[in-house]
Amino acid sequence: MGFYGAVIYKKFTNKKGVIFPRKSVYGEELREGMTQKEVFEKIYSEERLDHFSFHDSKDPLTRYLRDRRLNIALSEIKKNAKDFNCDWKILTVCDGVGGEGTFFANLGFNSVTVSDISQNALNYCVKRDPRLKTLLLNAEDTELTEATFDLVVVQDGLHHLKRPFLGYTEMLRIARKAVIVIEPHTGVVARIFGTVWEKHYGEVNYVFRWNYFILRQITNSYLLKSDFSIKFIRLWDHNLVMGKIAKIFGGGKAGLFIVKIVYSILNSIFSGFGNMMIGIVIKENSVIKEIINENR
Repeated sequence: MGFYGAVIYKKFTNKKGVIFPRKSVYGEELREGMTQKEVFEKIYSEERLDHFSFHDSKDPLTRYLRDRRLNIALSEIKKNAKDFNCDWKILTVCDGVGGEGTFFANLGFNSVTVSDISQNALNYCVKRDPRLKTLLLNAEDTELTEATFDLVVVQDGLHHLKRPFLGYTEMLRIARKAVIVIEPHTGVVARIFGTVWEKHYGEVNYVFRWNYFILRQITNSYLLKSDFSIKFIRLWDHNLVMGKIAKIFGGGKAGLFIVKIVYSILNSIFSGFGNMMIGIVIKENSVIKEIINENR
């Protein structure tokens, strides 16, 4: 879901994250009582791709905001995983129109597969980036063979699931070498400002938030005594706010410079209050060394 998730809910929800009855930006009424899958199939049904153009933007600020967390995660994989190269098979989970997939394809990965529950989203994905393969998957039960992909990645997707733990253990199961999980972090900031319930025309979605202990316990429980290492990074992330800050300073290079400074201050001085987590699990035979966990 990633960066687009923030945009789509900004358009369709009120301040409490509840989708209210109104005409969509596509000109059709989203009816009461639609399931989450039906809602997203409707949202992705329009043939106009301009709503998703930021995935392919060349603007440095947009690219930084959209790819920042993925770049941090991938840098840790590069440092700590054996034989990491562009021949690794990548699967992105809950990826909508494939923004995360495009990130990896742009870096030169030869086999990148985007998965989502919405067929319309995947149809868009193929149109906007023909380099990507697609799979229509239920993230909680993919029915894929164990260790199918080298690296499995999710960004802002698990918290949309009714059973996020199952989504995560499925990632662990189908990943041969490593997993990247980028999701909201629980804490004071989340309790004060974060959305708790997202309601999609009667379909309720609880915004599940993670921390290191939850991630470690689920990983231990599923992988048992297998050799693996976890890297956990807590950080601040809010693209909509940072975009507004950048705009105040004129956008462009100046806006990007200010955004980087703000993030640097937040993630160095106030890292313990960060609203986001990056969890990285590197499985047996792929670990160079034991990874140190940190706030960032």
